[in-house]
Amino acid sequence: MFQPLTLMLGLRYAGARGRRSFASFVSGFSTIGILLGVAALMLVSSVMNGFEQQLKDNLLGVIPHALVTNDARRLNMPAEQAGQLAHVPGVVASSPFISAEAMVQGPAALTGAELYGVDPANPADRLLNMLDEQTLGYFRDLPYGLVMGAGLARELGVSPGDKIRLTVTEGSRFTPLGRVPSQRLFTLVGTFATGQDVDRQVVLTRLEDAGRLLRYRPEQVSGLRLWLADPFQVDKLPALDNGLRYETWQHSRGELFQAVAMEKRLMSLMLALIILVAAFNILSAMVMVVTDKEAEIAMLQTLGLSRARVMAVFMIQGGFSGVLGSLLGFGLGLLLTLNLDAVLNVLGINFYSSAGGSQLPVLLNSAQLVIILFSTLALCVLASLYPAWRASRVQPAEALRYE
Repeated sequence: MFQPLTLMLGLRYAGARGRRSFASFVSGFSTIGILLGVAALMLVSSVMNGFEQQLKDNLLGVIPHALVTNDARRLNMPAEQAGQLAHVPGVVASSPFISAEAMVQGPAALTGAELYGVDPANPADRLLNMLDEQTLGYFRDLPYGLVMGAGLARELGVSPGDKIRLTVTEGSRFTPLGRVPSQRLFTLVGTFATGQDVDRQVVLTRLEDAGRLLRYRPEQVSGLRLWLADPFQVDKLPALDNGLRYETWQHSRGELFQAVAMEKRLMSLMLALIILVAAFNILSAMVMVVTDKEAEIAMLQTLGLSRARVMAVFMIQGGFSGVLGSLLGFGLGLLLTLNLDAVLNVLGINFYSSAGGSQLPVLLNSAQLVIILFSTLALCVLASLYPAWRASRVQPAEALRYE
């Protein structure tokens, strides 16, 4: 622990820069730079965390986190596989499905979509949970009922109650006229809206109706859909046997989350450079102070102050600017982050349209905030190390020769 004399001298040098007012100017702006850098890094990191969490909830909440299937996409014993996966830690639900690429035809247009045959009684299917009780009842009880995204329904120009023709190449028949794809009229019973591209890509029907359309054998499905407690833990799923494999959300949506993560890292790196520049300013200001105070350092050494304590004096001086800037920046960043929407309203800035909601998503990560604070403090201490070492190497005889 520093001696009281060492602490007093360090704080005195931190508050008064002597004849070199430029050193005081640089040190002051270094403190402001660290303050703004820490606050901006906390604010941007929290907003990016919020966007990532919002994307995770909105997108990964409405699609299965993993599919269990094989190369032929024909699973003959789904109940057995579901029973094995039910005991896997992290798996909260599983359900059989049948899938195929389909052409969907309405009065206004013809387009492609992903057809999924699903179990209407599955409580983990968030797309079905978006339907009201009456619509879900129609979907569960009406033969060849269909549910699709609101965006796809607008494109086809259909509404609940309309007939829609589904055509699939899988399950096609050979006739004297050639190969004829399997097709059938379905009744649209409802739509869902997630705000994601799923609204323009997916149509849902009952498992047995999809099986009949695709000519699956009884009890035969394309695979199992899995929902996990944490979608980012799909890599920890156990290995499968009997030629089965996983198709996780990372295969279809992973690039989007990788882009968000990369953008967050780049933004953090750019803001961290502000703190780095401020730390270098502390270093340069301290070098000027040490040069200005050489005579005083020499007199302190002749009075018995050891080199280690001289070094401690200037470590305290340099660390004072870093600690002050870091703590003030941490407090300012926390205040802005917790009241971001109110601050934006006062400034007349509106990001709500780009955020896709009524307010900007903000998620404070305590571990991340602690890393930002202590990394900044460590950087400021390291920036003070060389000037303090240089002060401890001052030779009294040389410094006092011309005094």
